[in-house]
Amino acid sequence: MLPLPMAALVSLTITFKLDKRLEYIHAVAGTSLANCASSCPWPSMPIIGSLWVQKVRRWHNFIVGSCSLSVFRQDKEAVAQLLRSCFTSFLGLFHVSKSPLASQNGVVGLLGDINWAHCVCPSIAPGLLYLRSCRTIHNVQYVNHVIIGLVAEFARELASRWASKDSQQLKSSQSSLALATTKVKEVATLGASLLCVTGGIQLVQELYQETLPTWLLSTREEKLGEVSSVSRIMEGYAMAYLLVLSGSFIWGLGARPPSWTFSIRARIVRTHLDFLAGVLEGNISLGCDPATWKSYVSCLVGLLVSLAPTWIRDVKRETLRKLANGLRGWHECELALSLLEKGGPATLGSAAELVNVIN
Repeated sequence: MLPLPMAALVSLTITFKLDKRLEYIHAVAGTSLANCASSCPWPSMPIIGSLWVQKVRRWHNFIVGSCSLSVFRQDKEAVAQLLRSCFTSFLGLFHVSKSPLASQNGVVGLLGDINWAHCVCPSIAPGLLYLRSCRTIHNVQYVNHVIIGLVAEFARELASRWASKDSQQLKSSQSSLALATTKVKEVATLGASLLCVTGGIQLVQELYQETLPTWLLSTREEKLGEVSSVSRIMEGYAMAYLLVLSGSFIWGLGARPPSWTFSIRARIVRTHLDFLAGVLEGNISLGCDPATWKSYVSCLVGLLVSLAPTWIRDVKRETLRKLANGLRGWHECELALSLLEKGGPATLGSAAELVNVIN
């Protein structure tokens, strides 16, 4: 039995005679359906959805999208499955009958083909379905953890598939590794995009201050089992790109961000780099693999130096000095020197000291 709002909607609209000259009915029924989807128990939505799809097949995508609102609002597992579908459709990794290099993926796989309009009941691309539903998700913090887990998982999968000397798809392991790195950047870009459209600055702030530090501190050996060193390195690269890209989408990379974001950006970036400096000094114990940690820090600092030097000027001088010392201990002297140079006049003394030590 349908709830009263649903029953009223069905009785009022299902008997309408609809044709292309009466498209205004779509606006009436569509608004009612969207309101019901956001307030009624989600098991009721497939009932009315199936009724309407049988009546007006060209409204298939709209009906499915509206019915999904209450599902993703109440079921966290459904959100996680939809996010996974977004990654697999974008990357095209798991097509059994096709090579991953030739399968349809990218934006077309994520958002669908424009030719869907010619189909009677076209399938809805997972990216479009997520964009339609993400604003109704109550527990957006859960999305943060899911996206980080998916980015790390797919980065490891890409490394294991393409960064192998025995790869049958590419002739050299060097070009294979370069392709894997490029794909890892795409994984991070998708993750940052989904994260920003879901929760905006709130989720980005939590990513910097809570979610990613917690991920680095957590032990996952029992879940991952045997993982190659290349996979660990790619995992760190993916996390660094995810962090910088999500921040750049919200704050921008220029020296003059919007006034309302300037102080927020400075505080959030400063807090995260303080955390990194504390780990490098040995004050905080890590749970992740050392290769993941080293690749994360090196890649993050490299991205800040090359893409977001204005962010570095917001960081405390002592923090930059600690980061530079840690990089020097990893024989990343050039990167450490570049970091201090981007820090401005306040860190020139530390940069000069580092040059003397190197020489």
